[in-house]
Amino acid sequence: METYDALVIGSGHNGLAAAALLGEAGLRVLILERSDRIGGATVSERDRWPGYTISAASYVCSLLDPWLIDRLDLRAHGYDAYRKDPASFTPLLDGRSLLLGADDEKNAAEIAGFDSADIAGFAAFEREAGSLGSALFESFADMEPRFDRFDARVRAALEGSAAALVERHVRTPVLQATLATDGLIGTYRGPFDAGTGYVLAHHYAGRAFGVQGAWGFVRGGMGAISQALLSAAQARGARALTEANVTRLLRDGDSVVGAVTADGREFRARAVLSNAHPITTYRDLLGEEHLDDASKRRLAAWQSVGPALKLNLALGELPNFTARPGTAPQSHHRATIHVAPDLPFLQRAHDDARRLGESEEPMLECFMQTPTDPSLAPQGKHIFSIFAQYFPYDRPDGWSGARRDAAAKKIVAMLARYAPNIPNAIEAQQLMAAPDLEERFGLVGGHIFHGELLPGQIFETRFGVRAPARGLYLCGSGTHPGGCVSGFPGRRAAQAVLADLVLA
Repeated sequence: METYDALVIGSGHNGLAAAALLGEAGLRVLILERSDRIGGATVSERDRWPGYTISAASYVCSLLDPWLIDRLDLRAHGYDAYRKDPASFTPLLDGRSLLLGADDEKNAAEIAGFDSADIAGFAAFEREAGSLGSALFESFADMEPRFDRFDARVRAALEGSAAALVERHVRTPVLQATLATDGLIGTYRGPFDAGTGYVLAHHYAGRAFGVQGAWGFVRGGMGAISQALLSAAQARGARALTEANVTRLLRDGDSVVGAVTADGREFRARAVLSNAHPITTYRDLLGEEHLDDASKRRLAAWQSVGPALKLNLALGELPNFTARPGTAPQSHHRATIHVAPDLPFLQRAHDDARRLGESEEPMLECFMQTPTDPSLAPQGKHIFSIFAQYFPYDRPDGWSGARRDAAAKKIVAMLARYAPNIPNAIEAQQLMAAPDLEERFGLVGGHIFHGELLPGQIFETRFGVRAPARGLYLCGSGTHPGGCVSGFPGRRAAQAVLADLVLA
């Protein structure tokens, strides 16, 4: 039996951040990872296709805590991120398209091609979304998060729909849809559904690039974040073990005092931090019988049905969009590419999934980092990463191999309507439906945020970092402020551990 000051179960980025901060405080820390690689869902794969590096799950960066970047000196450990510009590209079947980025004059020209009145409206939307995102960011490190810290106007916007936020400012259908997608990513709701206003604001909360709400790529793929955090943790004395699958927690009376792995190894510690999903932590590792009634009720009501499917494609050439022809690198190839022509399209995609088990025409959000980081693929080739909704975890007829293949074909066929060369350019593909995300990354229900980021599951109604059992802490996205690659849950858990150990 080995003894440490703290055990961290799971090596997702939040667990690594917590380990590094605890190590910095002088604690002896051990990270236990069930798989054969570090990083959880923030991982770069280099062994799937020769010459390629794939951000298999998470794919872009914005919310990574600037304090954490500086405090752990992550740049010295290999973290190197750059802003994605242009920000978004939405092609239409009629040959028109919308390309938006950091240049206000270019944005105005693009929007004027549809409706010049929306130029001012777009600027007003960006101000409101940025203001809401900024307000959220200022709350992300709160140890006692409270939704009532916001005034009534802000709460109303966050509790409302993404569509209401967007329609208040702009009227061009393609612009409305482009902006509303930030309220839907990872969320099993449609744009007109309450609470998606919060999800939209959450995606405007990041400051990793010094600009409110800006998104970007991490050089070398998203796994570079995990590797930088691991390096920082190891530099501060933490150890990490892979293929160490924790199957239960050790208890001493009402306290958690360690963990046991599948192969029978026991590890003891003064504090145990779980980066796993709250349902996994409480039902599988701790045992629901050890929970108080309030925690049992929260667990039973927790919404964690993931609606997303991830499809990574290796392409022999860049997509040739009918709206902006050519396979030579162009600015729109660097942007987030949306298949989302209007708000009713997005709502139908959601409603179809509720009614039929999946979207007839799914919302697609696509990325290509290879035009700006060619080291990720062989020369002249590219990775086309697609985040597709809605393909929910709980579809009535399940997720057979045939269903997965049919979903991939549907997505590729949709893309071919906008870029006809894509089907013949595909050289390899990787598909992960929600059950695959659950199996591989421990995302219960395949939900990328460890549960919906909606009113009733945010701020004080999310799981707390301190578990009902003394000595046990949650450090994953099931705690405030929730999902996306931010590190805040890990930071908050580490601070709770240090405060409690000092008082112990």
